[in-house]
Amino acid sequence: MVVLAALLDRRQVLPALRQAEWRLLLPALLCTALSYAGSSAGFAIINRAFGLALPASRLALVGFVNMAANNLITLGGAAGYSVSVVLLKNPETRHRTILAASLFNSWLYFIFGTSLLPLSLLYLLLRHRLTPGVQTGLWVVTAGALVLAILVNLAVFRPGVRGRLLAFLARLLMRLFRRDLAGTFARFNDAFSQGVTALRAAPGRVAALGLALVGDWAFCLAALWFALAALGIRLSPGVLVSGFIVSIAAGAASMIPGGLGIQEGSLAGIYALLGAPITHAALGAVLFRAVYYLLPFAIGLIIYWRALRIRARHGS
Repeated sequence: MVVLAALLDRRQVLPALRQAEWRLLLPALLCTALSYAGSSAGFAIINRAFGLALPASRLALVGFVNMAANNLITLGGAAGYSVSVVLLKNPETRHRTILAASLFNSWLYFIFGTSLLPLSLLYLLLRHRLTPGVQTGLWVVTAGALVLAILVNLAVFRPGVRGRLLAFLARLLMRLFRRDLAGTFARFNDAFSQGVTALRAAPGRVAALGLALVGDWAFCLAALWFALAALGIRLSPGVLVSGFIVSIAAGAASMIPGGLGIQEGSLAGIYALLGAPITHAALGAVLFRAVYYLLPFAIGLIIYWRALRIRARHGS
């Protein structure tokens, strides 16, 4: 947040807020709701494919809380996985099945983001004039992002690659902590592979999942556009997507939960580099954080609390 505070010129903040088109918050909120509807539907589809025979409405509700937690806290999907375990666990559901489905859901978004990252960096390199030093640095980062995207896709969709990575991780943990998790990882890999196979065997389910994922991202970007437009910044689709993807990567690399402050500072900095007023861009990034991250998280907490009370009342 220190970085973000440095970007805000106090002499321009109040005039920018007074001139803001606050009516654009309504479409921003609507797009946020549609984005989370897409992520919730995708979560339900994945869990059904992985063998969780629960009502779609319940899975979608848990999916909303899962995504709200992951979006704000991140931590590699651990927050969402914890939510899934608490709200979905029952005597008929195996722990590793919930883990496999939750991680596949998180990794699907990770795949989408890592695949878009090199494309976003290429857009910045090829469409905008940058200093030689910045260009060199971005080419190096782009090459690394491309390698990462390839590895992530292989780890998810090639069981052999995933199995070797898990076996390596098991050996590493055994050496560091003297804990033998090879069997646990092997069983998890089996559950993960069975879920992926089940998805591939149902083209209609894959199409629905793809539609939910694309809808989630599209409405998320639309919410960002309206948040920025409220502050007077109207961006082209290429600039909007590139800045957002790079800012998410910067937030994730910072290891700060949700990339708080880093994501907003990166977003404002990139858009300012491409011509947007820095103060307006920073305020737009903060507004987007409130609309897309904080508000759904608050709603998710209420749903989570109510679900826990219902479970306690029924002794489950």
